[in-house]
Parts: sequence; C-alpha cells; structure tokens
Amino acid sequence: MFKRVRDFLFSYRSREFGVFLFFLAVSAGFWLLQTLDETYENEVEVPIALVDVPKDVVITTPLPENIRVTIRDKGTTLVRYWNHKLDTLRLSYKKYSGGRVYGRAIIPHSDVVDALQERLIGGTKVVSFTPDTLVYYYNHGLHATIPVRVVGDIETDSHYYLLGVKTEPSDVLVYASSNILDTLTAVPTAPVNLKGLRENTSMEVALAPVLGSKAEPKKVKLTALVDVYMENTVDVPVVSLNFPGDRQLRTFPSAVQVTYTVGYTRNREVTRDKFVSVVTYEEILDLQKQGKTKIPIRLKSIPDGVSNVRIQPQEVDYLVETVSEEE
Repeated sequence: MFKRVRDFLFSYRSREFGVFLFFLAVSAGFWLLQTLDETYENEVEVPIALVDVPKDVVITTPLPENIRVTIRDKGTTLVRYWNHKLDTLRLSYKKYSGGRVYGRAIIPHSDVVDALQERLIGGTKVVSFTPDTLVYYYNHGLHATIPVRVVGDIETDSHYYLLGVKTEPSDVLVYASSNILDTLTAVPTAPVNLKGLRENTSMEVALAPVLGSKAEPKKVKLTALVDVYMENTVDVPVVSLNFPGDRQLRTFPSAVQVTYTVGYTRNREVTRDKFVSVVTYEEILDLQKQGKTKIPIRLKSIPDGVSNVRIQPQEVDYLVETVSEEE
C-alpha cells in the first residue's frame, strides 16, 4: 500500500493534478480579492444602554436592548465585523429628559448615527438602523394601584364548568403619567389560551405592556377554578297566589319533580325552597274560560348556578274548592 501511494505521488499524473490545484487556488484567491474590493452592505447588532438615570426615576417604557444597524463599506473591511462585537451604545438620561417630572424622551436620529460612527472602522458608513426612532418614558414616582384584567380564552371540558378566574395579586402598582393613570381602568394580561380544563389550573402570566407605563410586579399568578357538573332532583310544591279567602286550589299531584344540573361545589347551596312554582287566581280563571282542566307548570324562581332544568309532570290536574267561612 505504501509503495502504491508513493508511486502515485511521484507519477506524472500526480504532478499534473498538483499544478492544476495550484492554479485553481491562485484563481480563487484573485477572484476573492476582486470580490471583497467591491462595496457591500451588512447588518450588525449593537447593544443599547440608558445611563446616568437618577435613583428616584422609574423608566416606565425602556429603550430596546439592541438595534440592528445597516453599514456600508468594502468587503475587505466588512469581513472584520463578522467576529467583531460593537461596544454598547450608551445614551445619557440627563441629556434627553429635560428635567420634567414625567414624560417621553426621543433620541435624535443624528445623535444615534454620530455615536455609531465613532464605533465603526475607518470609512464604514451607517446606512440605517432599526428601530429608526428611539424613545423612552420616565417617571419620578407617580403611581396608582390598578386591577388586573384577564385576557384570552379559558374553556373547560364538556362535563365541567368555569367557577371563576382569579389572579394573585389582583391589583398591581402602575407607574405612569397622570394622563395615563386617570384613564387606565385595568392592566391586561398577555393573551391566555386554556382549553379542556378538568381541574383547577394555575399558571404564571405576564402583564401586557402599556405604552408609557410600568407595572410592578410584571407577572401574576392566574388560577382558573373548575367544577364538575352533577344532576339532582327535588320535589317542589305548587303554590297558589291571589286566591280569594273562600277559594282554595288543590293540584294533583301537589308537588312536581324538578331535575337540574349544578356544580358540585354549589350543590349544597341549592335546596328545594330556592325553586318557586306559583299559580295565580287570574291564571286559573283564564284556564277555566278556555275549558282547560290541567295547569302547565312553570318555575317563577330558579337559583343561580343552575342549568338544564326539567319539570315532571309538566302539567297537573287542579281543583278549586269553595271554603266556608266556618272552616
């Protein structure tokens, strides 16, 4: 094997192949130099920091952490930026705040370009940067306590229902200008999407940013309270109303069965006295005029949290008796 390799390396074909590779490398080098001598544009990321911020100042909406800067130069120069991280662009709070108690500060476009040019090599030029407008909001401690509002979709499985949704804390401290605090009625959460819940579910949710304000804390604990449906049946008496003193209503049967669906947690709160079925004297007179011998049963009162209510029987026989004064 060694002899074969040695013979190949010193053969005529091997020398021809080596010459070919040499000229190929030289050609590629010339092509690369010509290519890099052209002018190109490239994009680099530059970190940003707001400095000289007083201790009593709250930055309610900060500057972005980075900006994307498009630069132009010859390829030979742009290659140097591949592994070269630009220094952080430090912007002074005192220069742009204007000494106001609260407000919005806009960094002039020219200031950003000048500061970037100082960090670039040789004749490299700044073409543009994104975002092209740098703005921050600040506050000297003006704040208010604002309730949290849950935003999104929270749904349970078909045999369960949503008992309620709560957040901890239910209110947050919001730093902002008086204009914002006077109109901000609630701080929304980031959109929540929970489907098919079968049990109480908790999760940490970030608060949605409100321009010009800062909420503390930035996240809340959201808990969706879930309960399971159950079915129950109670006997509800038929009650007469507005009957004269010498008239008395009797129904057959005297009570109807009411079947309903209720959450397990609320089941103990729902008793038969919470259901009311009333028949008025005026209704009886109207039925007698129509020659009807049965009363359709309707519930005049149904407790909260109850659904899918059914009555059995839906109609009952009735009799209006005359009661003597002696009785």
